[in-house]
Amino acid sequence: MRCTSKGRRRFSLLLAALVCCGSLSGCSWGEKLEDGFAVDQPGLGIQEQSQEYDISYFAEDLCVAGEDVSALDTDITDALAACFFNLDTKEILYAKNIHTRVYPASTTKIMTALVALEHGSGSLDDQTAVSKEAITFHESGVSTAKLKEGDVLTLRQLLYALLTVSANDAANAIAEKVGGDIDTFVGMMNDKAHAIGATNTHFVNPNGLHDEEHYTTAYDLYLMFQEAMKYDEFLEMLSVPLYEDSYLAADGTSVPVSWPSSNLFTKGDVTVPEGVKASGGKTGTTKAAMSCLVQLFEDAEGERYVAVILGCSERGTLYEEMQSFLSALNN
Repeated sequence: MRCTSKGRRRFSLLLAALVCCGSLSGCSWGEKLEDGFAVDQPGLGIQEQSQEYDISYFAEDLCVAGEDVSALDTDITDALAACFFNLDTKEILYAKNIHTRVYPASTTKIMTALVALEHGSGSLDDQTAVSKEAITFHESGVSTAKLKEGDVLTLRQLLYALLTVSANDAANAIAEKVGGDIDTFVGMMNDKAHAIGATNTHFVNPNGLHDEEHYTTAYDLYLMFQEAMKYDEFLEMLSVPLYEDSYLAADGTSVPVSWPSSNLFTKGDVTVPEGVKASGGKTGTTKAAMSCLVQLFEDAEGERYVAVILGCSERGTLYEEMQSFLSALNN
């Protein structure tokens, strides 16, 4: 299926019921979650809304799909939603439940980075002090950069923490720096989402920690990722296996940092076929969202592909299903 460049499309979407972890085999929460918090069940739950959307596409180079598509010899069986698009030919190679609302976990941080770069790209080296609110969480097991109240970092450093170690404290600090306060920044995130056509998305926070009103779709994440790719800094930060630097503590002492990427492709722990490059991506993991990844690939001819997989029962399965896209592409 080839993408079209028509300026406006109307389509009616039925948001299908999602059955929780009982419908997915092999659910296991033994490993430490990237953004952990306590919930009873994974998945978004049952939504049977029939809604009609009128979406304006403001660029002519978007992939547009309104139904499931499988142009590859593969089937993504574990994930709740998935897509695989060729960004250069505009081909829809795979689409599964791409307009179904699911929880995004830390893939939310794609939009956090996009809004920060849009409003602060000229001042990435401006410094900001971390507030007490930015480092206060009511969930356990939350991924952070271990920032403390009064620490002074640049916006650039906070973005590296956001996109490598997936730091939720950095997300909050970015929101306060760019928006003035977290609520204002979240409003900016929602405004930007709607401006780029991501109308099945609603954010409640800048980090992706669980809230029933915090949701997106695989297709909307594709729209956000494509928009964020317009900033060279975004892909540069996503492609770093390990970020090392230092910042100032409140008492003026230097704090060394070593933030590893949460992305196993970026770290080199998961391989890709010969001739394929994993160019960067954003992970997300909570009990509710399960394992998620938005990933950019490049083939030997230089063509770029974006893959989105949301709601895998285990992290290992997530990478296996992501690799199946690449294997099918080479067949």
